[in-house]
Amino acid sequence: MNTSQVSGGDGCAINVVAAGPEDGPLVVGIHGIGQSLLAYQPLLDVADERGWRVVAFDLRGHGDSDKPHDAYGDSQLWADDVKAVLEWADASADNRATVLAWSYGGAVITDYLGAYGDELVRAIVTLGATDKLGGPVSAFVTPQFGKLGKAIMTDDTGAVADELLTMCAAKPLDPAYRKALLEGAMKCPAYVRNGMFRRTLDNDEALASYGGVVLATHGDQDQMFFPDLGKHLAEVAKNGRFKGYAGCGHMPLWDVTDEFLEDVASVVD
Repeated sequence: MNTSQVSGGDGCAINVVAAGPEDGPLVVGIHGIGQSLLAYQPLLDVADERGWRVVAFDLRGHGDSDKPHDAYGDSQLWADDVKAVLEWADASADNRATVLAWSYGGAVITDYLGAYGDELVRAIVTLGATDKLGGPVSAFVTPQFGKLGKAIMTDDTGAVADELLTMCAAKPLDPAYRKALLEGAMKCPAYVRNGMFRRTLDNDEALASYGGVVLATHGDQDQMFFPDLGKHLAEVAKNGRFKGYAGCGHMPLWDVTDEFLEDVASVVD
């Protein structure tokens, strides 16, 4: 596995890792708010076995990426970050990426589509994701997630990071992996989450304009967003389909790893 930094929107340094054969199908993972690229560790771990070139990165404000102030409300910045990562990964018209977008990552990838189109993206797999923020997503937000809004925007003690991590998985995580995920989550300051949560966004138009395959996955025990949001994404996309997982929380890659990876393979291979 190799690590690098790329220059994203407004020169923000974005931390990137890659695993797997350089000539394998390109798979790019975008994590959710308050987490880090470690969310995709189970995917990075099977990159060689699957023969995929897996790339994951820390969103601006997260993990080991830069954490500027007042740099989270502009869709163009998020789009530029994704563009920089795709270019670093050698995405091209002949080497288009399959993008996995978890939670807030759905807003990020649709920000990118709205700005740059689909020339470098052959398919999208969403994991409990949203392409909406603020008022437009409110009907899909669970009560327990909604109650955490203030804490998400203000808490720097690690308490909300720990609670969110518990809510993400329906099944117990390996203790060492959970510890690493929590340490990664605590690298995201409250002011970053505040800026991200204050956005109002509806990227349905960008998603509807996308010509590639969209596989919208969602756990039936998701404590963040109701499964109807995943169904909505599949309906909006031209070539969309929905896959629900029983006994699964907000992050299918963690709760139903093998089944989810087979579904990714059906899109990638």
